This record gives sequence, C-alpha cells and structure tokens, in this order.
Amino acid sequence: MRKITLLSLAVGICLLTACSATPPIVAQEKTVEIDGINLVFGGSYDTKRKNISLSVNGDSVMKGTFPPYTPTQNLSGKYKGYTISSQCYFGSVLSSQGGAFGAIAGVIQATKSSSGDKCDMLVNGKIVESLYF
Repeated sequence: MRKITLLSLAVGICLLTACSATPPIVAQEKTVEIDGINLVFGGSYDTKRKNISLSVNGDSVMKGTFPPYTPTQNLSGKYKGYTISSQCYFGSVLSSQGGAFGAIAGVIQATKSSSGDKCDMLVNGKIVESLYF
C-alpha cells in the first residue's frame, strides 16, 4: 500500500514537472514517530503561483497561497485523528517581488537571519519537525 502511494506521488510530481514551465520546489521528506505511528511529512512550493502544498504519508493535508508581500503562512488540517498544522516562513516570497521593496526585504531578512524557506510542522500543537524548501 505504501509503495503504491509513493509511486503515485512520484508519478504526480513528474506530471506536474512536465506540465509547468517552472517545476515546483520539493522539500526533503521527514519522518516522525508519534504514538508508535510513523508520519512522513512532505511538501512542494510552486514559485510562480506562490502555492504551498503539505502532505502526511503522501496524502495532501494542507494547501495555501502566500498573499502579496506576506512571507508567512499558517495552515492546519486533520490526519487520522491528529491535528496537523504548519508555521511557514518563505523569504523568497518577498525577495522575488523585485524593485526597491525586494531589496529592502532582502536586507531586513539578512539582518534577522531569516531568508530561508521553511515550514515548522506541528502535531497536536507541538513542533515535531521542519521542512526546508
């Protein structure tokens, strides 16, 4: 069952990559054991549309879009009785704005050391892992 899910996910990612001019950025999967159950977190970020999709064990659990000039996105969902949420900060959202705003955002992010793209993954309100894009 798990192999079929992973194969389906791989085929889906290949189709998305083939159909779009700019392939999505895919985070490295992270595995966490909660109450004896393995939860595999994954995600992808479409830089053109500024859409983020986060999954648990290959199932899409959360999706969202970054509003203009906003590098943060908090999402939540349910997976097999667990409350799954994320706290995402994507510095590339601001730096891609270009012009004076993009330059100023880049300077501010550099001083805060927060220019990366990452999502902290929470299970039942507790941070258990971070995905980096």
